[in-house]
Amino acid sequence: MLMKRHPANPILRRNPDRPWEAGSVLNGTVVRGADGVIHMLYRATNGVEFTTAGEYVSSIGIADSTDGVHFTRRPEPLIAPDQPYEHGLGCEDPRVVFLDGEYYIYYTAVEGTPPDIKVRIALATTPDLRADTVTKHGVVGPQGAPSKAATLFPEPVGGKYLWFFTWCSDTPGAAILHTAFDDLAAVKNPPPGHVAAAVDAYDQSAVLIPGDRAELVKKRVRRGPELGAPPIRTDEGWLFFYCNSDSEEDPEWQISVALLDLAEPWKVIARTPAPLLTPQTESELTGVVNRVTFPSGALVIDGTVHLYYGSGDQGICLATCELDALLGHLKTFPERNDGPCVG
Repeated sequence: MLMKRHPANPILRRNPDRPWEAGSVLNGTVVRGADGVIHMLYRATNGVEFTTAGEYVSSIGIADSTDGVHFTRRPEPLIAPDQPYEHGLGCEDPRVVFLDGEYYIYYTAVEGTPPDIKVRIALATTPDLRADTVTKHGVVGPQGAPSKAATLFPEPVGGKYLWFFTWCSDTPGAAILHTAFDDLAAVKNPPPGHVAAAVDAYDQSAVLIPGDRAELVKKRVRRGPELGAPPIRTDEGWLFFYCNSDSEEDPEWQISVALLDLAEPWKVIARTPAPLLTPQTESELTGVVNRVTFPSGALVIDGTVHLYYGSGDQGICLATCELDALLGHLKTFPERNDGPCVG
């Protein structure tokens, strides 16, 4: 196996002494700060059962590390639900990048309670990852369908700010789409119709798709691909971890990886034919949600890829591999399609 689970797993688990993270911690995303410290933002749930309408709530916590393995948690959430579009299930599953002196944090804002919920992409920014400096910019994702799991690229591409997001999330038609913004002001306040235009131009904006209609039926696809960790720039291309499509026959959350073109990252140039990581351990197979390994953060530390993933929606785990080995493995599976790739 190319990716090796860290012996310290789970590297972060729930804290029963803090009500806001007494239920579970999961789906950590990471960024290296200007001071070299590694910061992990993660989803935390309170100790209330999910089925308790109006009381189960998610917040976004933060922890700090110097080695990428041992993290010290801060006592209070970085982002807590306090806006109308977050009232209900709260703030989930962040992704973070650092650009031009600010941290851009995309997260899933879930308004309402089941079965009447709105799942949408929200954005917050902060210059220093302190709760008192967080500015919320509201819902910035598509309005017409459930959407989540979004990220900016950590640097401009072709002079623009490239944005990936998951459209129609948690459905057979889920797909990873892209759009670009001219400047960071437009990132914070997308021009009217800008994101909708990316959905309308699906054939041009799609990066990873679940397949055509016939394939969805044949394979009994349950859920299309979902964006994982913010991409990592390498000399060979952008390294992009994501959660691949699954089917009714084998429903589980698996981790796959693709290599994206450096100049045109919406083009997949290589992709492993099989997932890198699948649920195998007890905590991955049986948890708050069963059969889950979900990638949400990745860093390269001294030539080693550190991949952070949610384990059964109850803890945060780490898997590692050598960057050169992973790139070499990827290049043996080139993609030759001009359009979107089936993920």
